Amino acid sequence: MSEIRRKGMRIHFSMAAMAAIAGFLVLQARPAVADDSYDVAADRDRRAAKARGELGARTSVTTVEGVFVLIGPPGFQGAGFDQSVALVRNAMAGYLNGRFDRKPSEAISVYLFPNAQGYERFCKARYGAPCIAHYGFYHPADRSMVMNAGLGLGTLTHELVHPLVESDFPRAPTWLNEGIASVFEQPVIPRPGEIHGAKNWRHPRLRRALTSAEKEHARLDVLFGMADETFRDDAEDLHYAMARYVCQWLDERGKLWPFYRRWRDTVAVDPTGEKAFEAVLGMTPAAANTPWTKWVLTI
Repeated sequence: MSEIRRKGMRIHFSMAAMAAIAGFLVLQARPAVADDSYDVAADRDRRAAKARGELGARTSVTTVEGVFVLIGPPGFQGAGFDQSVALVRNAMAGYLNGRFDRKPSEAISVYLFPNAQGYERFCKARYGAPCIAHYGFYHPADRSMVMNAGLGLGTLTHELVHPLVESDFPRAPTWLNEGIASVFEQPVIPRPGEIHGAKNWRHPRLRRALTSAEKEHARLDVLFGMADETFRDDAEDLHYAMARYVCQWLDERGKLWPFYRRWRDTVAVDPTGEKAFEAVLGMTPAAANTPWTKWVLTI
């Protein structure tokens, strides 16, 4: 991804992803800690009122987990909006069940538009410019997610992860943050309180690297200690695919969340996560590369 610094906030965007399939953008910045005067209920009410002022009095508003204010404008009522609300509720039930311990303390508006026309019209009115991504984006400066829900809801379950990571593991590196989020671009929710990910469009890029001269750059252990700026360099599409499938491989073995939580809790003495990985997996990241590679090439 490219990076722009604006008024102290880092803005990251993937030109490769927008030009290809991803089509969504995450504007990443660490959230400010709410002061003692912050009132989440009042903020939710303010966001609902603002949405109705922007989109019309018939706009649907539902709150999930006390902080995610889902907004369905006229034209995205009934079954479509209800399906989105149900997905967020089911995803959050999984995310907060033995995975993330903390959720955001401040309200976040989630705008769900049924088509590109409404989505683009909103961006021009709110931000004075066209939407910066095809599918949707998360804007931490005003704590808003804006989605073209007509293209599918995988971006929504991806974007929900980012404020959770920011709240629960603020020192997480970009590769872990994006790796976990990318797993849930193709969510599988087999029962209440469970959420996993299935193979998706990022797999061919990783497979191509692992069966070519790029394979030494596509090793599992390359991610450990990878700087955020490196993750977002010219090989960003490969780094996304690596991070995504490392996290899915760990999740399928019941190791993703034990690893995540151990690293989160020991990051001060284990900044790269290698010690946490070895403690949970019983092998180093370098040793895990062989079984991980075999798994990637057979799924």
